[in-house]
Amino acid sequence: MLLDFDDSVNLTHRYGQYPVMANNVINLFEKGEVSPIKISDNLDLIAGHKDVALLKQRLNERRRREYIFGNWLANHEAELIASYDYVIVDTENDEDILTLNALLVSDIVVGVGEPSKDSFLALLSLQHFVKVLNEEFKATAQLVMVGNKINLSENNSKELLEDLSNYPEYIGYMPERTALANETSVFSNDSHNKLVRKQLTNLFDKLCDVARNQEVL
Repeated sequence: MLLDFDDSVNLTHRYGQYPVMANNVINLFEKGEVSPIKISDNLDLIAGHKDVALLKQRLNERRRREYIFGNWLANHEAELIASYDYVIVDTENDEDILTLNALLVSDIVVGVGEPSKDSFLALLSLQHFVKVLNEEFKATAQLVMVGNKINLSENNSKELLEDLSNYPEYIGYMPERTALANETSVFSNDSHNKLVRKQLTNLFDKLCDVARNQEVL
């Protein structure tokens, strides 16, 4: 299952337009009720909404606002475990209340960096933020770093991978490919992007290895 906490709503718009409040994160945070949208046989979505910025303002007036999402997960644990292999939350690159809610309950936090100095510095800020949250809230989130839109013929991409290689959190990169911007998944039967599919499969396998190590701990 995917959840879209980003007020850009880009993840949601990749699948369609979903204006019904019962299907989106605003309902989840304010009413504790939400109906996931069935995108395909193996994918559900809790949609984002253009008014998420206003939601965050309202949540800042609530007590124990950091635990709203965690409480919802706990209240629906049995059905979530029965229905989904993974719960994936797309957040903004910030330290605001929705991101905080997501990180506090995450097993793995995936920090994605693109070939620019600002993006790399943002990854280091995320690294510090996760460390502080784990200490202050007794959370157990593990950060992994992933390069994105990597073109090995460009110096900026090479420099980013060189910088990331100095961090144990780094697990790999996603290539700059037009196929990744298309609506058709590279894992669908209609896709002929075997190389990209192999690269993403290897990256996902590494994420699964991190998750399994978390379970052992």
